[in-house]
Amino acid sequence: MLPHQTCPSSGSRRWGISNLIACAYLIFLIFLTLYTTHAYIMIFLNVRRKRRTPPKSGFDLPSVTVQLPIYNERYVVQRLIRRVCQLNYPRDLLEIQILDDSTDETGSIVDQLVAEYRKRGYDIKVIRRTTRHGFKAGALQNGLRRARGEFLAIFDADFLPPRDFLIRLIGEFQNPKVGAVQARWGHINDRVSWFTLAQAIALDGHFILEQRTRAENDLFITFNGTGGIWRKEAIEDSGGWHTDTLTEDLDLSMRAQLRGWKIVYRDDVVVPGEIPFTVESFRTQQSRWARGTIQTGIKLLPKILRSHLSLFKKFEAFIQLSAHFVYPALLGIAVFSFPIIYFKINNILPRSYFLILSLLSIGAFAYPLYYAISQREIYPDWRRRIRFIPHIIANCMGMSLNITVSVIEGLLRKGGEFHRTPKFGDARPKINSIPSKFNPLPFLELLFGVYLLYSGMFALVKLQLFILPFLFTYSFGFFYFGLQSLRVKS
Repeated sequence: MLPHQTCPSSGSRRWGISNLIACAYLIFLIFLTLYTTHAYIMIFLNVRRKRRTPPKSGFDLPSVTVQLPIYNERYVVQRLIRRVCQLNYPRDLLEIQILDDSTDETGSIVDQLVAEYRKRGYDIKVIRRTTRHGFKAGALQNGLRRARGEFLAIFDADFLPPRDFLIRLIGEFQNPKVGAVQARWGHINDRVSWFTLAQAIALDGHFILEQRTRAENDLFITFNGTGGIWRKEAIEDSGGWHTDTLTEDLDLSMRAQLRGWKIVYRDDVVVPGEIPFTVESFRTQQSRWARGTIQTGIKLLPKILRSHLSLFKKFEAFIQLSAHFVYPALLGIAVFSFPIIYFKINNILPRSYFLILSLLSIGAFAYPLYYAISQREIYPDWRRRIRFIPHIIANCMGMSLNITVSVIEGLLRKGGEFHRTPKFGDARPKINSIPSKFNPLPFLELLFGVYLLYSGMFALVKLQLFILPFLFTYSFGFFYFGLQSLRVKS
Protein backbone atom coordinates (compact mmCIF):
# COMPACT_ATOMS: atom_id res chain seq x y z
CA MET A 1 0.00 0.00 0.00
CA LEU A 2 1.41 3.38 -1.02
CA PRO A 3 1.92 5.93 1.71
CA HIS A 4 -0.38 8.91 1.77
CA GLN A 5 0.96 11.69 -0.49
CA THR A 6 0.14 15.35 -0.25
CA CYS A 7 0.36 17.91 -3.02
CA PRO A 8 1.11 21.56 -2.48
CA SER A 9 -2.02 23.65 -2.56
CA SER A 10 -2.59 26.24 -5.27
CA GLY A 11 -2.38 28.89 -2.55
CA SER A 12 1.13 27.83 -1.53
CA ARG A 13 2.22 27.73 -5.17
CA ARG A 14 0.93 31.27 -5.64
CA TRP A 15 2.78 32.31 -2.50
CA GLY A 16 6.00 30.79 -3.86
CA ILE A 17 5.62 32.52 -7.23
CA SER A 18 4.84 35.85 -5.59
CA ASN A 19 7.98 35.54 -3.44
CA LEU A 20 10.11 34.80 -6.50
CA ILE A 21 8.71 37.81 -8.36
CA ALA A 22 9.12 40.02 -5.29
CA CYS A 23 12.75 38.93 -4.87
CA ALA A 24 13.52 39.47 -8.56
CA TYR A 25 11.96 42.95 -8.51
CA LEU A 26 13.88 43.87 -5.35
CA ILE A 27 17.17 42.64 -6.85
CA PHE A 28 16.64 44.70 -10.00
CA LEU A 29 15.78 47.76 -7.90
CA ILE A 30 18.79 47.34 -5.59
CA PHE A 31 21.05 46.98 -8.63
CA LEU A 32 19.58 50.14 -10.15
CA THR A 33 20.02 51.94 -6.82
CA LEU A 34 23.76 51.26 -7.01
CA TYR A 35 23.94 53.44 -10.13
CA THR A 36 21.55 56.13 -8.90
CA THR A 37 23.66 56.39 -5.73
CA HIS A 38 26.67 56.95 -7.95
CA ALA A 39 24.75 59.75 -9.69
CA TYR A 40 24.15 61.41 -6.31
CA ILE A 41 27.88 61.10 -5.55
CA MET A 42 28.72 62.83 -8.84
CA ILE A 43 26.25 65.60 -7.99
CA PHE A 44 27.83 66.05 -4.54
CA LEU A 45 31.37 66.16 -5.95
CA ASN A 46 30.24 68.68 -8.56
CA VAL A 47 28.80 70.99 -5.88
CA ARG A 48 32.07 71.09 -3.94
CA ARG A 49 34.32 71.34 -7.00
CA LYS A 50 37.24 73.74 -7.30
CA ARG A 51 37.42 75.43 -10.66
CA ARG A 52 40.55 74.65 -12.63
CA THR A 53 42.53 77.34 -14.46
CA PRO A 54 43.74 76.35 -17.96
CA PRO A 55 47.52 76.64 -18.49
CA LYS A 56 48.91 79.85 -19.94
CA SER A 57 50.22 80.01 -23.48
CA GLY A 58 53.65 81.27 -24.49
CA PHE A 59 55.45 78.00 -25.25
CA ASP A 60 56.82 76.63 -28.52
CA LEU A 61 54.03 74.96 -30.48
CA PRO A 62 54.59 71.27 -31.30
CA SER A 63 53.73 69.44 -34.52
CA VAL A 64 50.17 68.09 -34.70
CA THR A 65 48.56 65.50 -36.96
CA VAL A 66 44.79 65.78 -37.38
CA GLN A 67 43.23 62.37 -38.07
CA LEU A 68 39.82 62.12 -39.74
CA PRO A 69 38.58 58.50 -39.78
CA ILE A 70 35.73 58.28 -42.30
CA TYR A 71 33.62 55.57 -43.88
CA ASN A 72 30.92 56.42 -46.45
CA GLU A 73 30.37 59.97 -45.18
CA ARG A 74 29.29 61.66 -48.43
CA TYR A 75 26.84 63.99 -46.67
CA VAL A 76 29.32 65.49 -44.20
CA VAL A 77 32.89 64.87 -45.38
CA GLN A 78 33.21 68.13 -47.35
CA ARG A 79 32.03 70.18 -44.38
CA LEU A 80 34.50 68.36 -42.12
CA ILE A 81 37.58 68.80 -44.32
CA ARG A 82 36.90 72.47 -44.97
CA ARG A 83 36.45 73.13 -41.25
CA VAL A 84 39.66 71.32 -40.30
CA CYS A 85 41.61 73.27 -42.91
CA GLN A 86 40.43 76.46 -41.17
CA LEU A 87 42.12 75.51 -37.87
CA ASN A 88 44.25 78.34 -36.53
CA TYR A 89 47.63 76.63 -36.31
CA PRO A 90 50.98 77.15 -38.08
CA ARG A 91 50.70 75.35 -41.40
CA ASP A 92 54.25 73.98 -41.23
CA LEU A 93 53.39 72.25 -37.94
CA LEU A 94 50.07 70.80 -39.09
CA GLU A 95 49.46 67.53 -40.93
CA ILE A 96 45.98 66.33 -41.92
CA GLN A 97 45.33 62.61 -42.44
CA ILE A 98 42.06 61.50 -44.02
CA LEU A 99 41.71 57.83 -43.06
CA ASP A 100 39.25 56.85 -45.76
CA ASP A 101 37.78 53.34 -45.75
CA SER A 102 34.81 54.39 -47.90
CA THR A 103 33.21 52.17 -50.54
CA ASP A 104 30.86 54.77 -52.03
CA GLU A 105 31.27 58.15 -53.75
CA THR A 106 32.83 59.64 -50.61
CA GLY A 107 36.24 58.72 -52.02
CA SER A 108 35.89 60.96 -55.08
CA ILE A 109 34.69 63.89 -52.92
CA VAL A 110 37.73 63.44 -50.68
CA ASP A 111 40.16 63.27 -53.61
CA GLN A 112 38.85 66.53 -55.07
CA LEU A 113 39.16 68.35 -51.74
CA VAL A 114 42.63 66.97 -51.04
CA ALA A 115 43.83 68.11 -54.47
CA GLU A 116 42.35 71.57 -53.85
CA TYR A 117 44.01 72.05 -50.46
CA ARG A 118 47.35 70.57 -51.49
CA LYS A 119 47.55 73.23 -54.20
CA ARG A 120 47.02 75.81 -51.46
CA GLY A 121 49.98 74.49 -49.50
CA TYR A 122 48.33 72.25 -46.91
CA ASP A 123 50.01 69.04 -45.78
CA ILE A 124 46.91 66.92 -46.35
CA LYS A 125 46.84 63.32 -47.49
CA VAL A 126 44.47 60.39 -47.93
CA ILE A 127 45.34 57.03 -46.41
CA ARG A 128 43.35 54.08 -47.71
CA ARG A 129 43.43 50.38 -46.87
CA THR A 130 42.56 47.31 -48.89
CA THR A 131 40.38 45.97 -46.04
CA ARG A 132 38.54 47.48 -43.07
CA HIS A 133 40.38 45.27 -40.60
CA GLY A 134 39.80 46.63 -37.12
CA PHE A 135 37.35 49.23 -38.46
CA LYS A 136 37.94 52.65 -36.85
CA ALA A 137 40.63 51.36 -34.47
CA GLY A 138 42.45 49.73 -37.39
CA ALA A 139 42.31 52.94 -39.42
CA LEU A 140 43.65 55.02 -36.52
CA GLN A 141 46.47 52.56 -35.86
CA ASN A 142 47.37 52.57 -39.55
CA GLY A 143 47.48 56.36 -39.54
CA LEU A 144 49.45 56.43 -36.30
CA ARG A 145 52.36 54.62 -37.92
CA ARG A 146 52.60 57.30 -40.62
CA ALA A 147 51.84 60.41 -38.56
CA ARG A 148 54.62 63.00 -38.30
CA GLY A 149 52.99 64.95 -35.46
CA GLU A 150 53.94 64.63 -31.80
CA PHE A 151 50.24 64.96 -31.02
CA LEU A 152 47.15 63.57 -32.73
CA ALA A 153 43.82 65.42 -32.86
CA ILE A 154 40.90 63.16 -33.82
CA PHE A 155 37.52 64.18 -35.24
CA ASP A 156 34.65 62.01 -36.41
CA ALA A 157 33.01 63.00 -39.69
CA ASP A 158 30.09 64.88 -38.13
CA PHE A 159 32.13 67.10 -35.78
CA LEU A 160 33.06 70.73 -36.43
CA PRO A 161 36.05 71.87 -34.35
CA PRO A 162 36.29 75.59 -33.58
CA ARG A 163 39.15 77.40 -35.30
CA ASP A 164 41.07 77.88 -32.04
CA PHE A 165 40.67 74.24 -30.94
CA LEU A 166 44.36 73.31 -31.17
CA ILE A 167 45.71 76.60 -29.84
CA ARG A 168 43.50 76.43 -26.74
CA LEU A 169 44.14 72.78 -25.87
CA ILE A 170 47.73 72.03 -26.87
CA GLY A 171 49.07 73.91 -23.84
CA GLU A 172 47.80 71.14 -21.54
CA PHE A 173 50.62 68.95 -22.82
CA GLN A 174 53.24 71.15 -21.14
CA ASN A 175 52.67 68.69 -18.31
CA PRO A 176 54.64 65.63 -19.49
CA LYS A 177 52.24 63.29 -17.66
CA VAL A 178 49.22 64.38 -19.74
CA GLY A 179 48.48 61.76 -22.37
CA ALA A 180 45.24 63.16 -23.78
CA VAL A 181 42.89 66.14 -23.63
CA GLN A 182 39.14 65.84 -24.22
CA ALA A 183 36.90 68.77 -25.14
CA ARG A 184 33.17 68.93 -24.44
CA TRP A 185 30.79 67.88 -27.18
CA GLY A 186 28.30 70.44 -28.42
CA HIS A 187 25.30 69.75 -30.64
CA ILE A 188 24.62 70.83 -34.20
CA ASN A 189 21.03 69.58 -34.41
CA ASP A 190 19.70 69.32 -30.86
CA ARG A 191 16.67 71.49 -31.72
CA VAL A 192 15.46 69.32 -34.61
CA SER A 193 13.01 67.40 -32.39
CA TRP A 194 12.33 66.35 -28.82
CA PHE A 195 14.20 63.13 -29.69
CA THR A 196 17.46 64.92 -30.52
CA LEU A 197 17.06 67.36 -27.61
CA ALA A 198 16.67 64.49 -25.14
CA GLN A 199 19.88 62.93 -26.45
CA ALA A 200 21.68 66.27 -26.17
CA ILE A 201 20.61 66.69 -22.54
CA ALA A 202 21.85 63.18 -21.72
CA LEU A 203 25.22 63.91 -23.35
CA ASP A 204 25.49 67.22 -21.48
CA GLY A 205 24.96 65.35 -18.23
CA HIS A 206 27.75 62.95 -19.15
CA PHE A 207 30.25 65.71 -19.86
CA ILE A 208 29.36 68.16 -17.09
CA LEU A 209 28.59 65.74 -14.25
CA GLU A 210 30.77 62.77 -15.18
CA GLN A 211 33.74 63.76 -17.31
CA ARG A 212 34.53 66.98 -15.47
CA THR A 213 33.93 65.53 -12.00
CA ARG A 214 36.08 62.49 -12.75
CA ALA A 215 38.90 64.59 -14.16
CA GLU A 216 38.92 66.97 -11.20
CA ASN A 217 38.92 64.14 -8.66
CA ASP A 218 41.66 62.04 -10.29
CA LEU A 219 39.25 59.29 -11.35
CA PHE A 220 39.26 57.30 -14.57
CA ILE A 221 38.07 59.50 -17.43
CA THR A 222 37.24 58.56 -21.00
CA PHE A 223 38.53 59.95 -24.26
CA ASN A 224 35.25 60.07 -26.17
CA GLY A 225 36.62 59.04 -29.56
CA THR A 226 36.41 62.50 -31.13
CA GLY A 227 36.96 66.13 -30.19
CA GLY A 228 40.23 65.52 -28.39
CA ILE A 229 44.01 65.29 -28.71
CA TRP A 230 46.35 62.41 -27.87
CA ARG A 231 50.07 62.48 -27.18
CA LYS A 232 51.52 60.02 -29.70
CA GLU A 233 53.93 58.66 -27.10
CA ALA A 234 51.03 57.87 -24.74
CA ILE A 235 49.23 55.82 -27.40
CA GLU A 236 52.37 53.86 -28.26
CA ASP A 237 53.30 53.34 -24.60
CA SER A 238 49.80 51.97 -23.92
CA GLY A 239 49.97 49.42 -26.73
CA GLY A 240 48.29 51.38 -29.52
CA TRP A 241 44.73 51.09 -30.75
CA HIS A 242 43.31 47.62 -30.06
CA THR A 243 40.62 46.00 -32.20
CA ASP A 244 39.15 43.48 -29.74
CA THR A 245 36.38 45.80 -28.48
CA LEU A 246 33.85 48.07 -30.21
CA THR A 247 34.82 51.03 -28.00
CA GLU A 248 38.47 51.49 -28.92
CA ASP A 249 38.45 54.96 -27.34
CA LEU A 250 37.34 53.71 -23.92
CA ASP A 251 39.76 50.79 -24.11
CA LEU A 252 42.78 52.98 -24.89
CA SER A 253 41.74 55.54 -22.25
CA MET A 254 41.70 52.93 -19.50
CA ARG A 255 44.96 51.30 -20.60
CA ALA A 256 46.73 54.66 -20.78
CA GLN A 257 45.61 55.66 -17.28
CA LEU A 258 46.67 52.27 -15.92
CA ARG A 259 50.10 53.09 -17.38
CA GLY A 260 50.14 56.36 -15.40
CA TRP A 261 49.07 58.84 -18.09
CA LYS A 262 46.60 61.59 -17.21
CA ILE A 263 43.61 62.63 -19.32
CA VAL A 264 42.53 66.26 -19.01
CA TYR A 265 38.95 67.38 -19.63
CA ARG A 266 38.17 70.92 -20.82
CA ASP A 267 34.51 71.93 -20.84
CA ASP A 268 35.32 75.49 -21.92
CA VAL A 269 36.24 74.20 -25.41
CA VAL A 270 33.17 72.91 -27.23
CA VAL A 271 33.19 70.81 -30.42
CA PRO A 272 29.70 70.55 -31.97
CA GLY A 273 28.67 67.19 -33.39
CA GLU A 274 25.60 65.68 -35.01
CA ILE A 275 23.06 63.81 -32.89
CA PRO A 276 21.28 60.80 -34.44
CA PHE A 277 17.88 62.07 -35.54
CA THR A 278 16.32 58.69 -36.36
CA VAL A 279 15.59 55.79 -34.05
CA GLU A 280 17.63 53.39 -36.17
CA SER A 281 20.70 55.65 -36.10
CA PHE A 282 20.34 55.98 -32.35
CA ARG A 283 20.01 52.20 -32.01
CA THR A 284 23.19 51.67 -34.02
CA GLN A 285 25.17 54.10 -31.89
CA GLN A 286 23.89 52.99 -28.48
CA SER A 287 24.14 49.28 -29.26
CA ARG A 288 27.77 49.67 -30.29
CA TRP A 289 28.58 51.71 -27.18
CA ALA A 290 26.86 49.17 -24.92
CA ARG A 291 28.49 46.12 -26.42
CA GLY A 292 31.92 47.76 -26.55
CA THR A 293 31.75 49.05 -22.97
CA ILE A 294 30.91 45.59 -21.64
CA GLN A 295 33.75 44.10 -23.71
CA THR A 296 36.16 46.68 -22.29
CA GLY A 297 34.95 45.95 -18.77
CA ILE A 298 35.57 42.22 -19.17
CA LYS A 299 39.00 42.97 -20.62
CA LEU A 300 40.25 45.55 -18.10
CA LEU A 301 38.19 45.44 -14.89
CA PRO A 302 40.11 42.47 -13.42
CA LYS A 303 43.37 44.40 -13.86
CA ILE A 304 41.84 47.57 -12.40
CA LEU A 305 40.42 45.74 -9.37
CA ARG A 306 43.77 44.01 -8.69
CA SER A 307 45.68 47.29 -8.89
CA HIS A 308 46.87 49.44 -5.97
CA LEU A 309 44.39 52.20 -6.80
CA SER A 310 42.07 53.57 -4.10
CA LEU A 311 38.85 51.71 -3.35
CA PHE A 312 36.74 54.63 -4.55
CA LYS A 313 38.66 54.88 -7.82
CA LYS A 314 38.07 51.17 -8.41
CA PHE A 315 34.37 51.56 -7.58
CA GLU A 316 34.07 54.45 -10.01
CA ALA A 317 35.78 52.46 -12.76
CA PHE A 318 33.42 49.55 -12.12
CA ILE A 319 30.39 51.84 -12.41
CA GLN A 320 31.75 53.36 -15.62
CA LEU A 321 32.48 50.01 -17.29
CA SER A 322 29.28 48.28 -16.17
CA ALA A 323 26.83 51.18 -16.60
CA HIS A 324 24.90 49.48 -19.40
CA PHE A 325 23.67 46.82 -16.97
CA VAL A 326 21.18 49.53 -15.97
CA TYR A 327 19.15 48.62 -19.06
CA PRO A 328 18.49 44.97 -18.13
CA ALA A 329 17.56 46.22 -14.65
CA LEU A 330 15.09 48.73 -16.12
CA LEU A 331 13.63 46.02 -18.32
CA GLY A 332 13.21 43.69 -15.35
CA ILE A 333 11.50 46.40 -13.30
CA ALA A 334 9.13 47.09 -16.19
CA VAL A 335 8.25 43.40 -16.57
CA PHE A 336 7.48 42.90 -12.88
CA SER A 337 5.74 46.21 -12.18
CA PHE A 338 2.22 44.88 -12.84
CA PRO A 339 2.45 41.85 -10.49
CA ILE A 340 4.03 44.02 -7.78
CA ILE A 341 1.09 46.44 -7.99
CA TYR A 342 -1.30 43.49 -7.85
CA PHE A 343 0.47 42.04 -4.79
CA LYS A 344 0.27 45.38 -3.00
CA ILE A 345 -3.43 45.86 -3.66
CA ASN A 346 -4.27 42.34 -2.49
CA ASN A 347 -1.95 42.38 0.55
CA ILE A 348 -0.02 39.36 -0.71
CA LEU A 349 3.31 40.77 0.46
CA PRO A 350 4.13 42.32 3.86
CA ARG A 351 4.10 46.09 4.30
CA SER A 352 7.78 46.06 5.19
CA TYR A 353 8.56 44.94 1.63
CA PHE A 354 6.85 47.99 0.16
CA LEU A 355 8.54 50.23 2.72
CA ILE A 356 11.88 48.99 1.37
CA LEU A 357 10.72 49.68 -2.18
CA SER A 358 9.72 53.20 -1.17
CA LEU A 359 13.13 53.89 0.35
CA LEU A 360 14.94 52.58 -2.72
CA SER A 361 12.71 54.66 -4.98
CA ILE A 362 14.46 57.81 -3.74
CA GLY A 363 17.00 56.99 -6.43
CA ALA A 364 14.40 57.83 -9.09
CA PHE A 365 15.15 61.54 -8.60
CA ALA A 366 18.92 61.22 -9.13
CA TYR A 367 19.11 61.39 -12.90
CA PRO A 368 16.48 64.12 -13.42
CA LEU A 369 18.44 66.27 -10.94
CA TYR A 370 21.68 65.24 -12.62
CA TYR A 371 20.49 66.42 -16.05
CA ALA A 372 18.87 69.59 -14.70
CA ILE A 373 22.17 70.69 -13.14
CA SER A 374 24.02 70.32 -16.43
CA GLN A 375 21.37 72.30 -18.33
CA ARG A 376 21.37 75.11 -15.79
CA GLU A 377 25.13 75.41 -16.05
CA ILE A 378 25.32 75.52 -19.86
CA TYR A 379 22.19 77.13 -21.30
CA PRO A 380 20.39 80.43 -20.61
CA ASP A 381 17.10 78.74 -21.60
CA TRP A 382 17.68 75.80 -19.26
CA ARG A 383 14.17 76.03 -17.81
CA ARG A 384 12.71 75.24 -21.23
CA ARG A 385 15.16 72.43 -21.87
CA ILE A 386 14.62 70.57 -18.59
CA ARG A 387 10.99 69.98 -19.57
CA PHE A 388 12.36 67.34 -21.95
CA ILE A 389 14.11 65.31 -19.24
CA PRO A 390 11.21 62.78 -19.08
CA HIS A 391 11.95 62.04 -22.75
CA ILE A 392 15.42 60.82 -21.71
CA ILE A 393 13.75 58.25 -19.46
CA ALA A 394 11.45 57.29 -22.34
CA ASN A 395 14.50 56.86 -24.60
CA CYS A 396 16.24 54.68 -22.02
CA MET A 397 13.17 52.52 -21.56
CA GLY A 398 12.50 52.28 -25.28
CA MET A 399 16.08 51.11 -25.82
CA SER A 400 16.20 48.73 -22.85
CA LEU A 401 15.31 45.60 -24.81
CA ASN A 402 17.77 46.42 -27.59
CA ILE A 403 20.59 47.33 -25.17
CA THR A 404 19.96 44.20 -23.09
CA VAL A 405 20.64 42.14 -26.22
CA SER A 406 23.83 44.15 -26.85
CA VAL A 407 24.98 43.62 -23.25
CA ILE A 408 24.56 39.86 -23.65
CA GLU A 409 26.50 39.98 -26.93
CA GLY A 410 29.26 41.95 -25.21
CA LEU A 411 29.48 39.33 -22.47
CA LEU A 412 29.70 36.47 -24.95
CA ARG A 413 31.87 37.79 -27.80
CA LYS A 414 34.93 39.95 -28.34
CA GLY A 415 35.06 42.52 -31.10
CA GLY A 416 32.39 42.43 -33.77
CA GLU A 417 31.48 44.56 -36.75
CA PHE A 418 31.71 48.31 -36.19
CA HIS A 419 28.39 49.64 -37.49
CA ARG A 420 28.90 53.36 -38.10
CA THR A 421 26.26 55.81 -36.95
CA PRO A 422 24.72 57.35 -40.11
CA LYS A 423 25.35 61.09 -40.45
CA PHE A 424 23.41 63.30 -42.82
CA GLY A 425 24.48 66.90 -42.27
CA ASP A 426 21.86 69.15 -43.85
CA ALA A 427 20.37 66.23 -45.79
CA ARG A 428 17.27 64.54 -44.36
CA PRO A 429 16.50 61.26 -46.16
CA LYS A 430 12.84 60.45 -46.56
CA ILE A 431 11.25 57.71 -44.48
CA ASN A 432 9.62 54.74 -46.16
CA SER A 433 6.77 53.06 -44.33
CA ILE A 434 7.72 49.57 -45.58
CA PRO A 435 10.56 47.87 -43.68
CA SER A 436 13.36 46.38 -45.78
CA LYS A 437 13.53 43.14 -43.82
CA PHE A 438 11.70 41.47 -40.98
CA ASN A 439 12.94 42.33 -37.50
CA PRO A 440 11.01 40.98 -34.51
CA LEU A 441 12.41 43.56 -32.07
CA PRO A 442 9.95 46.40 -32.90
CA PHE A 443 7.01 44.03 -32.43
CA LEU A 444 8.33 42.96 -29.02
CA GLU A 445 8.72 46.63 -28.10
CA LEU A 446 5.13 47.32 -29.11
CA LEU A 447 3.99 44.38 -26.94
CA PHE A 448 5.89 45.87 -24.00
CA GLY A 449 4.26 49.21 -24.75
CA VAL A 450 0.78 47.66 -24.60
CA TYR A 451 1.65 45.74 -21.42
CA LEU A 452 2.97 48.83 -19.63
CA LEU A 453 0.03 50.95 -20.79
CA TYR A 454 -2.33 48.33 -19.35
CA SER A 455 -0.25 48.27 -16.15
CA GLY A 456 -0.52 52.04 -15.92
CA MET A 457 -4.29 51.99 -16.41
CA PHE A 458 -4.59 49.27 -13.76
CA ALA A 459 -2.50 51.35 -11.34
CA LEU A 460 -4.65 54.41 -12.09
CA VAL A 461 -7.89 52.57 -11.37
CA LYS A 462 -6.43 51.20 -8.13
CA LEU A 463 -5.09 54.67 -7.17
CA GLN A 464 -1.44 53.59 -7.14
CA LEU A 465 -0.47 57.07 -8.25
CA PHE A 466 3.25 57.16 -7.40
CA ILE A 467 4.19 54.64 -10.08
CA LEU A 468 1.95 56.13 -12.79
CA PRO A 469 4.46 58.59 -14.33
CA PHE A 470 7.02 55.83 -14.71
CA LEU A 471 4.67 53.31 -16.28
CA PHE A 472 3.25 55.77 -18.80
CA THR A 473 6.72 57.12 -19.65
CA TYR A 474 8.02 53.58 -20.11
CA SER A 475 5.03 52.72 -22.28
CA PHE A 476 5.56 55.80 -24.44
CA GLY A 477 9.24 54.87 -24.92
CA PHE A 478 8.44 51.36 -26.12
CA PHE A 479 5.65 52.59 -28.41
CA TYR A 480 7.85 55.29 -29.92
CA PHE A 481 10.81 53.01 -30.64
CA GLY A 482 8.64 50.16 -31.86
CA LEU A 483 6.60 52.30 -34.25
CA GLN A 484 9.57 54.31 -35.55
CA SER A 485 11.54 51.14 -36.20
CA LEU A 486 8.80 49.84 -38.47
CA ARG A 487 9.70 52.72 -40.76
CA VAL A 488 13.06 52.73 -42.53
CA LYS A 489 15.10 55.25 -44.46
CA SER A 490 14.53 55.04 -48.19
